[in-house]
Formats: sequence, C-alpha cells, structure tokens
Amino acid sequence: MGFEKQIPSNVEVVNILGINDKNLKYIKSVFPNVRINVKGNTIHIDGQDKDAKEIMRIFDEMLLMNDNDENIEETDIALLSNIKTSSKYDEKKISSISIIENKSIKVKNINQYKYMDLIQNSTITFGIGPAGTGKTFLAVAAAVKMYSDQKIKKIVLTRPAVEAGERLGYLPGDLSQKIDPYLVPLFDSLEYFFGNETLAHLLEKRNIEIVPLAYMRGRTLNNACIILDEAQNATMSQIKMFLTRLGENSKIIITGDESQVDLYSKDNSGLKKTRKILSKIEEITVMEFQNTDIVRNPIVSKILEIFPDK
Repeated sequence: MGFEKQIPSNVEVVNILGINDKNLKYIKSVFPNVRINVKGNTIHIDGQDKDAKEIMRIFDEMLLMNDNDENIEETDIALLSNIKTSSKYDEKKISSISIIENKSIKVKNINQYKYMDLIQNSTITFGIGPAGTGKTFLAVAAAVKMYSDQKIKKIVLTRPAVEAGERLGYLPGDLSQKIDPYLVPLFDSLEYFFGNETLAHLLEKRNIEIVPLAYMRGRTLNNACIILDEAQNATMSQIKMFLTRLGENSKIIITGDESQVDLYSKDNSGLKKTRKILSKIEEITVMEFQNTDIVRNPIVSKILEIFPDK
C-alpha cells in the first residue's frame, strides 16, 4: 500500500533526510522491503501497511525534532525505529525528555530510553553496567522530573562510604568534610538541573538530601525518590537495609558497576546477589547496560573491553 508524507515548505528537506540523504539511507536499511522515494518535498512510501505506517511515524517524530531546532542524527533514527509505541513523556519527541522548566535531556540509545521508562513504571529499578553509560545521571534526571511534576516531595541520594583505593580516615576534616568530596558527582548532576541557588535552597529545606548510606538506617521515606549510587560497594545487608527504607508512594533506583568493586573483599559486594534474587518480583526491574551503551569518549569502551573485570 502506498503512503505519502509531505515535508512542510518551511522545512529544509536536508534537515530531515540528512546530508547526502544519510538519514533516508539509514531508514531504508532498517526497512529493506519498503520502497521510499523522494520527489521535492514529498516522500513516497510503498510497502506493507504496518512497515509503511511505522516509517510515517518516524518521519513525524523527525519533523517534531526539527521543530525543536534539534539536529537529527542516525542515532536518533535508530532510537525511533526501535521504539514501537509513542513516548509516555509528552512534552517532546521520544529521544528528548523534558525534565524541569527549560532543561531537557537527550537519551543517546535505546537502552537509555528503556531505563527511563522502567524507572517511570517500576517501584524499584536496578541500573547495572559500566562507567559512562549514564546510569547515575539518568537516575537523577528521572528523580528531578518526578519532583518537578509534583509526584514526589523529596529526593534522597546516597552512596556507600567506600572509595577507589583510598580511606576516608586519611582525609582531612570532620566527617562532613570527608564525605562531601565523595558525593560531588551527585551534586554535579543535581546542579545541572536546578542551578546553584535553587539547589542550595532545596538542600536547606531538606527537599533534597545527599547522605552516606550508613545514615539511612532507621528511616522510612514516603513520597520520595531514593537513589543508591555505586551500589557495587555495598554489602548485601546494607542493600537490604536500604531497600527497606521504602515508604508509601516512593521509588528506589539502585545503580552500580559490578566490575568495579572497591571493597576489601570483592565477594562482599551484595549488588549482583541482591538484584538476581529480587528480579522475579513484578515491581522490581533490572536494566543491564553494555559497553556499547557508553556515551563518554569512545575510547572508554575500548579500555573496558581490555580490563573487563578490573
């Protein structure tokens, strides 16, 4: 069956099809049994009804991207072609998620999208994988979005106080001064979304808390998103303690890299054991990132391939 998609006259065709038609060629490679031809501003699509409608949807999303002044890349089309249903994030197309006011994030691959979707639809989500896959940043982004949408009243971020080859006792200052540098990555992510002044205000009001894992004992957190980062450095009993902090209308996100355990004995890490024994519970989901999902400098994935268990 034949379909036609009209590119509006005020849209540069090259913005949609790509330089030298690279975006169009990519779509053709994904749908090899569909004929796609372009004449002027009209895209002619001829093939199975289901595939043709899917291509129409992809072009619709690409036009929305163009309306938002975003460059369309092959990675965007790969994401769009892998996601068969509309985004649950309503404000923009599915590879760009509005988080708070004028701040949005762009998911870089299908697994990042799935991760955000799992967080939204699960009570407890594990984000497992190598450094550079966006596990922590996306977890914070999801929490900030929930807070911005008034679905929760508090964000709590925590890490076990274990360092890569160092000991807190050797650092200068009191406990707060020792802990603060260790929690800097969490501050950085929050600062990106809220800015310095707003973040300071929310920390003062305790709408946002960033605390060592040991300080979580004895608490019950309602209407909150609670994130445990670097969970590979927590023991099974610590993760159990953390999970049981969950109160009403709250979500938990646990992130970690099971190949980067900094505990004296790597066998003491409870992350892999915990997420495996809990994976059959319906409300608990696990997103496992791979080296191919790394979005830092491409050399990072090459380094991790050489040192897979270090």
